[in-house]
Amino acid sequence: MTQYQKGILIMDYLQSLGTDMLAVGRAIDNRNLEKSYQLIRENPQITKDEFLKAMNISET
Repeated sequence: MTQYQKGILIMDYLQSLGTDMLAVGRAIDNRNLEKSYQLIRENPQITKDEFLKAMNISET
């Protein structure tokens, strides 16, 4: 899977949870992309709060 495809998958998933776009942008940033992808792959039922906490990302 390409970096672009991973970013789209992460973005779609987080938007489906109601995550704001600024937090989504942080999750798919080059520094966080792989970790975000792994979190979702390992736990496809992860909640928005669990994801944001694990990634140390806050919504505005």
